[in-house]
Amino acid sequence: MPPKAAAADDKKKEDEKQEPSSEEAKIEAKVEAYRAELQAERETIVLLWRPFTTVTLFLRYVGNFTFSFLTGLLKRPIVWVLVVPSIVLWFALKNTLAPELFDPPVCGQKDGAILWLVEFAMLEAAWWIILGVLSSIGFGTGLHSGLMFLFPHIMQVVSAAEACHTTTGLVPWYQHPCKLDCSTTWGPKDDSTVTFLRLWGLVTVPCMLWGVGTAIGEVPPYSVAKMARMSGGAATEFEEEVADAKNKSDLFSKMKIWTINFTEKHGFFGVFALAAWPNAAFDMCGMCCGYLMMPFWTFFIATALGKGVVKVNGQAIVFVNLFGSYFFQLLTGLAETINATIASTLGKDFHLQELLVQGREKLLHQFQLQSRVIPEKLFSGQEGDLNLDDIVNLYKKYDHSGDVAGRVLAEWDKDGNGVVALHELQLAASRTDGMISLAALDPGKGQSLFKMAWEMFIVCLVLFFVVSIMNQLARSQQAELDEAKVKVFTAELGAKEKKPEDKKSK
Repeated sequence: MPPKAAAADDKKKEDEKQEPSSEEAKIEAKVEAYRAELQAERETIVLLWRPFTTVTLFLRYVGNFTFSFLTGLLKRPIVWVLVVPSIVLWFALKNTLAPELFDPPVCGQKDGAILWLVEFAMLEAAWWIILGVLSSIGFGTGLHSGLMFLFPHIMQVVSAAEACHTTTGLVPWYQHPCKLDCSTTWGPKDDSTVTFLRLWGLVTVPCMLWGVGTAIGEVPPYSVAKMARMSGGAATEFEEEVADAKNKSDLFSKMKIWTINFTEKHGFFGVFALAAWPNAAFDMCGMCCGYLMMPFWTFFIATALGKGVVKVNGQAIVFVNLFGSYFFQLLTGLAETINATIASTLGKDFHLQELLVQGREKLLHQFQLQSRVIPEKLFSGQEGDLNLDDIVNLYKKYDHSGDVAGRVLAEWDKDGNGVVALHELQLAASRTDGMISLAALDPGKGQSLFKMAWEMFIVCLVLFFVVSIMNQLARSQQAELDEAKVKVFTAELGAKEKKPEDKKSK
């Protein structure tokens, strides 16, 4: 055979090997059809439609994850050499050997003991990180804990610093028993330390912890897409989102597609840039990174730097300026200029500056009503229990303080002796953070429709978040089971196709 003919024959055989046979194409088509059938069935796994199946799969997922996590953790030598002995020593010191090292602070008199400070730092960090996780976890269905906790906290810190006329010694930590108490401050109280940089320094650590939590909350979309790609199955959540976005022409869908293309093109710096601003489509970035098999630490570090350093500090700068008096003075100056211009043109004075001042004072008073403190804080400087006059003094800045104090006394004087004791007030403390607010103590003149609607909205938001997480984890568990079914189905088809070939060869 001539060399050219032999080479052509070899190339033909090689092409035949590379191209799938008709039998292989049929098997692949059947497998894809079976996978699509399982996917359609998986979409029906919703708590409302199939509660028993959804709850069972959710619990199975949680059980498998917990078992896998604990097994991997307990296999690490450092756990038995360092972590377990440290925990045992910690409990021994706290309960037997040296409980004085865990003494809490007395506001304005002494700081907390060294190990109390360490324990408090861990709890405070965990609080903000968990809130951050809840804010971003769940493929876009997270609780908006920034609006509910972080940004109001920034306003509290700024307001307290201005009320105390100093930032030196002011405690800005959310769960500290001396939180924002002027008695802990020292030095000149002439507003010389109430500067933008000082105020920003008081709030940046909680902001960054919360931001790191939001970065951790972005891991599930990344992990789901990556595990689906590694398992050989289709990353259906990601592919469906992409297909749906491509078929729509609205701005949010276009932003999703742009996010995917930007991430794929720029890698680490693309993820960092997308995480560094309030990006509603960032879930798509996480899923894209998982789908493209980006290394975990590359994705997480870029996300943590973007969200936990750049974005949250930008938000802190905005809110410190917004709530601070310096920015407000600029705003009132602008309002006075506008008012003078209008008055000279129309001949009518609208008193814009006075309206702004009154509005801000009212807002700050309302916010102070919402400020959360431990129950003991209301008894500071108080001898004995709170009587009606003491309660009136607590609400003296607010309208109708006498009426409010009467309602509070009637509501929380459980034993009817005419005073409110600490143990009675502790009944009003929230189960989440153990704190109360003056607004929460007042039962009000009655439940307004607006208040009832708002409370129902918050309840529905929380339920929607929980149900969404349950549905997604249940589907993830079912997806693993379905991939196992696909492998068995593929093997059975291969065996069936092989039998006729064996018979022919015989």
